[in-house]
Amino acid sequence: MMNSKCFIWLMLWQLLLLCLLLHCAEGKIGVNYGRVADNLPKPMEVSRLLQTLSIENVKIFDANRQVLHAFAYTGISVTICVPNEEIISLAVSAQAACTWIYNNVKQFVPATKITYIMVGNEILGGDPTIWSALVPAMWQLYTGLRYYNLENKIKISTPHSLAVLATSFPPSAGTFQPNIATSVMAPLLRFLKLTQSDFMLNAYPYLAYLGDGGKHIALEFALIEPNATKVVDPNTGLEYSCLLDLMIDATIYAMKALNYDDIPLIITETGWPSQGDPSEIGASIPNAAIYNNNLVKHVTTLGTPLRPGAEFDTYIFALFNEDLKPGPASERNWGLFYPNLTQVYAISLN
Repeated sequence: MMNSKCFIWLMLWQLLLLCLLLHCAEGKIGVNYGRVADNLPKPMEVSRLLQTLSIENVKIFDANRQVLHAFAYTGISVTICVPNEEIISLAVSAQAACTWIYNNVKQFVPATKITYIMVGNEILGGDPTIWSALVPAMWQLYTGLRYYNLENKIKISTPHSLAVLATSFPPSAGTFQPNIATSVMAPLLRFLKLTQSDFMLNAYPYLAYLGDGGKHIALEFALIEPNATKVVDPNTGLEYSCLLDLMIDATIYAMKALNYDDIPLIITETGWPSQGDPSEIGASIPNAAIYNNNLVKHVTTLGTPLRPGAEFDTYIFALFNEDLKPGPASERNWGLFYPNLTQVYAISLN
């Protein structure tokens, strides 16, 4: 019979293992470092800011050399991006892809910890002439990574907006748009599966709330508020406490419809604007603070109703307000910080 001392040690060991497992399952918070502005601090200042905040992941929308040098020897994981306009040329030329990898990746690693390459941004919601080149370009770039023995250190993917879904409610009915489902999404998911990469999703509850005009989507449900009325999927009985989880699970169900239901998912963009035009309901500093603070607590817990226990690394959009972005006022007011490095509102990022 096990004596009491051994039993206590066994219980403590099991508790330690449980804590380690829970820690490993936590999603990490990152930030989108956009630079469509003429008043931002220098990249080295931004690098120091993120180190001060203990941010582990940063995403940029190009492969700017100055920015990549600024994050050298910081340990921060950097996601870089292939511009949309370069995708077609990379798709048809192995040499062009290999050269791109050399110029934008090989010259910076391992000093700069590049972990993801995004091939374009929301391609499938834009110019359809690029769609057929997307997956071939991803394969060409992957071959380039293999040439430099980097394929096990850097993953390739591409971010999608919710516009790729034909149906998103209830979540269990989630499917991809019929014009891309078999022609683009199926081979793309196959690429992600074979290369052990992740599906990248840009999910904005604010945009859904704005588009709904507050008629059917409660503000609390969009803001990840604990007191929000839950929404039940009538097909599965799963209960949703926030709109973000609903968006994630609808995307997972869409992948499942193409027989790819085990690919990891990353939330590459989400956030809430702190200011907008009069017609942009809900855009305010209090709501932005509520959403992003709730977001940090939510994604660093465990999963969604469909994937309990899953890890979802999440990148807040955005690090700074960007004064040169076109469109309504909200477009220039997604930042956690003003360009002078002061916070737009109080937020804890870890």
